[in-house]
Amino acid sequence: MPGPILGFLAAAIVLVLGARWLWQMRRVRIPQRKTAVVAGNAFAAALAIAAFASGPGLPGGIAAGIALLASLPFLALVAASGQSRRPPAVAVGEPVLAFEALDAEGRRFATGGLRGRPFLLKFFRGHWCPYCVAELRRWEEMRSELDARGVVLVTVCADTAEAIRAGRGKHGLAATMLPDPELAITDRFGLRNPRNFAPKPGLILPLPIPTTILVDAAGIVRWIDQATDYMHRSDPDVVLGAVRDHLDAAPEAVRERRAVAAPIPTRTEGRSPSQPDRARGAHRRGA
Repeated sequence: MPGPILGFLAAAIVLVLGARWLWQMRRVRIPQRKTAVVAGNAFAAALAIAAFASGPGLPGGIAAGIALLASLPFLALVAASGQSRRPPAVAVGEPVLAFEALDAEGRRFATGGLRGRPFLLKFFRGHWCPYCVAELRRWEEMRSELDARGVVLVTVCADTAEAIRAGRGKHGLAATMLPDPELAITDRFGLRNPRNFAPKPGLILPLPIPTTILVDAAGIVRWIDQATDYMHRSDPDVVLGAVRDHLDAAPEAVRERRAVAAPIPTRTEGRSPSQPDRARGAHRRGA
C-alpha cells in the first residue's frame, strides 16, 4: 500500500479513536477494559511507521506524524494509569477518620462540623487532570438530588489553594475544596499512589488515588469507591445509586438530625490547620 495512504489511514484511525475517547472521558464512561482502544492506537502507530518506511510524501508524512504523536503518548499514559490496590485506612461500617484543614478559601474545615449531615468525601489528583475535572463536572449535574438528601460535598486534592481557586471554574462544582499538596489528609486515609505522571515540576509525583467515600449523618462510612486506574471512574449514576441505597434507608432518627445540623464553620482568620485528630477514627485497614 502506498506510503501516503498508510499515513492518512493511521491519522484517520487515531482521530476516530480520540474523538470517542474524549466523549467517554467527558461523560465519565471510560471502560475498565481498554483492549480495543489500545489495539487501535497500536495499529495506527504501526501504520504510521510503515508509511514513513514507504515514503509518504509531505501530506502523508504530516498525517503519519500526527498519528505517531497522538498514539504513542496515549499508549504510554495507559500503561502507567494503574493505581495502588492497597485498601484505604477506613472501612465500610467504621467511623470516618476525623481531620481538620483550611479550605481553598482559607476557611477552617473539620469533619466534626458536619456531624448530623451526610457527606461525600472525594479524593482526586488535581485540576490539571482532565479525568478528574470531567468527573467533578458530572457530579455538579447531580447536585439537585444530593441537595434533596442534604449531602455535603467535600473534595481533597494535591493542588495548592491557589491552583484550586484558579481551576474550579473548569467544573463549577459547589463543594468544600481542601488543598492537600503535602498529602497529609491523603496519607491519613491511606490513599497515596507513590508514582504518577503529572504535568508539574518533577513529572513523576505521589498523588491521591481517586476515591469516593460516602459518610452518613452519624459519621459512619457507608460506601467506598476506590479507582484502580485513574482513567476509569465510576459513572455518577453509580455514585447516586449508592447515595440512594445507603441514605434513603437511613434510620428515621438519623434523618431527623440532618434538619438541625450546624453549617460548616465560617472563616477563621490567621489560623493554620491543626494536625489530624489522632484520638478519633480507626487506623486499621478495612476488609
